[in-house]
Amino acid sequence: MDIDPRTNVVVFQLRRGKEKRLVGRVPTLAEDGVRQAWDAVEQSHNARARHVVGLHTEWEPTPADAAFIADTFPEVTATHHFVRPGPDGWEDAFAAARVVLQAELRPVLRSDSPQLADLPHWPVAAGRLLLALAVVTPSGVYPVTHEQLGDVSFDVLMADVCRENSDFSVETRDDGVVTVSGRLVAAVTCLPGFYQRLTEVLDTERLVAGVLSPDLVHVADADGELAEVVEQAVRAAGAPADAELAPCLLSIVGDQISVLVEDGG
Repeated sequence: MDIDPRTNVVVFQLRRGKEKRLVGRVPTLAEDGVRQAWDAVEQSHNARARHVVGLHTEWEPTPADAAFIADTFPEVTATHHFVRPGPDGWEDAFAAARVVLQAELRPVLRSDSPQLADLPHWPVAAGRLLLALAVVTPSGVYPVTHEQLGDVSFDVLMADVCRENSDFSVETRDDGVVTVSGRLVAAVTCLPGFYQRLTEVLDTERLVAGVLSPDLVHVADADGELAEVVEQAVRAAGAPADAELAPCLLSIVGDQISVLVEDGG
């Protein structure tokens, strides 16, 4: 997904190959945008139409593109996010889409990686972790790039998105370990509200936070017996080799965040 609704993002899901998802960006008003996107990814990634098992467009395909999809990917059901308006309805449609896109922006926590150099981000924990932005939709999570930002200030946008996504639910297990769960909730560990709330819940000034996945965090008093329980959970957590966020154990004291254990090591 793109922050600018005048750009139509086209996603081709593949059944095989190193990259399971190929993304093309074309002008939303193009009559043959899907064809343009496919021509580009076909050439740049040596893709084959027979390997495409899913297709999602930000905007509803035009009649010309619908025919192209039916001819080129006959077994694939295409999905889309926004309905394409009539010829005179584009400005209103773009305005409505901007509201939706802003609402779907989320902060995401990522492990540092050379592949992420092109993503605008805030370094966390001495740069071992990154706080980036992504657009979350039913079809997937799409990172926000410098190109997508255009003239928008990343710092201002990130600050706004963090404020809007600072709420999270806290539960205490029977053994006393506090859990924070929800889609992409790991990012809140880097926000001031997390430290303030969890130190009140645990009555301590030093936290350990076990980030087990992007959607699950375990928290305990860093000086208590449960700190070891949280650490063992991190060490036992598994993640795919290509996971964007490796399991890690964080020390959080005020605005000081450091990585104690990463990727089970």
